[in-house]
Amino acid sequence: ITDNRMTGEDIVEDDIIHLRQICRISGVWVSFDTTNTRDSIYRASVDFILTVCGRAPSYSSYIQVDGEDVRQFIAGLAVNIGLENTSAARIVSAAVAARTRSSFLQAWALEIQGKHAEAKLELSKICLVLRIFPPEESSPEMEMVARSLEKHLKLEQREFLMNLLTGVCGKESKTTLAEALGLIAFPSASGEQV
Repeated sequence: ITDNRMTGEDIVEDDIIHLRQICRISGVWVSFDTTNTRDSIYRASVDFILTVCGRAPSYSSYIQVDGEDVRQFIAGLAVNIGLENTSAARIVSAAVAARTRSSFLQAWALEIQGKHAEAKLELSKICLVLRIFPPEESSPEMEMVARSLEKHLKLEQREFLMNLLTGVCGKESKTTLAEALGLIAFPSASGEQV
């Protein structure tokens, strides 16, 4: 994996699965020359897992990779490569936020092209990812998503997406989705609503 990375090749999904499989079965840990390499491989692994979640039907509640729940797969991989829980959680939260932002923008782009069904499908991916990897309420990552979306989408457009989401996701994750769209104020460091 690291040799391929050094030659500029992307990390292949099968390599990530194989690494986790070897570690899980044999109980070994893997070490890397640098923390940057380790973190880069973990980020690629999280991105892979989010892609797997995006391919699953929106009603799924249990998604597996190589016979293992995706949450367990990614948490186990963090342990296997010596990544602390807080660092792993931070990487997962950042990836979920980035995926949420890009999915919202993609859904809006599809909507303005008149591709309503595809827009709803894109929104269902957000619902599923947030159901599997729920961010903390008022998380800094969702606040960053909201601030970014406020620059790209008008309030009416974000409200429209929220209304579509309610039809796609139901009431689940409603607060998180509203936060991500910047429709709920975030508390500031002084405790005031921003």
